[in-house]
Amino acid sequence: MAEELDVIQDLDRAVAEEAMKRLRADRLEVLKLAVNVSGRTIVNPGFVEGMLTLDASPWVRKRMILEITESAAIADLDLAQRHIEALQGAGYQLCLDDFGAGAASFAYLRALKVDIVKIDGSYVRELAASGRDDAMIRHLVNLCHELKVETVAEMVETRNVEDVLRRAGVDFTQGWLYGQPTPEPRPPLKSGAGSVSTAAIRPAVRREGGAEQWS
Repeated sequence: MAEELDVIQDLDRAVAEEAMKRLRADRLEVLKLAVNVSGRTIVNPGFVEGMLTLDASPWVRKRMILEITESAAIADLDLAQRHIEALQGAGYQLCLDDFGAGAASFAYLRALKVDIVKIDGSYVRELAASGRDDAMIRHLVNLCHELKVETVAEMVETRNVEDVLRRAGVDFTQGWLYGQPTPEPRPPLKSGAGSVSTAAIRPAVRREGGAEQWS
């Protein structure tokens, strides 16, 4: 709706500023946040200038990921790449979100030097039962690793799917297997010197017949 009403740049900027406030307030410096950025927004000079002038140290910026969505096409890939380089130079990480869901995914990967590719959940949710999706993810992961791009698989719901993704070489996973959405950002639980404890994390069971939104 924000894209249709042509207010998406203002919305993206407001969300990014709120996320930055949360990161600056995290005195333990362990919280990391990802913010969606529309294809329209990434080519908007005002948005990029605003992100470059936000009051934050490079270490705070390194804990924010800007995820470029495919809900609106990127009109100028060369301009988008220049903006991406400027944001990366300021410390932000850039991610292609929902990779594989849109027709332009590979064109974006070819033209935009991002840090992370997030594999669309449509390839992931039924992964254990689909040899074709398994093969596609393995080849995509290999391509990304050759380009020195990290990979994230979303919508992970079962240990079987997690095992398939691990064997495929995916770097990170996210989904209801690890927990449900929470009203407030939550840093990882710590156990010992710098390690993350999974003892208190219980797999989140999806309600049968329910409908969820994923992010």
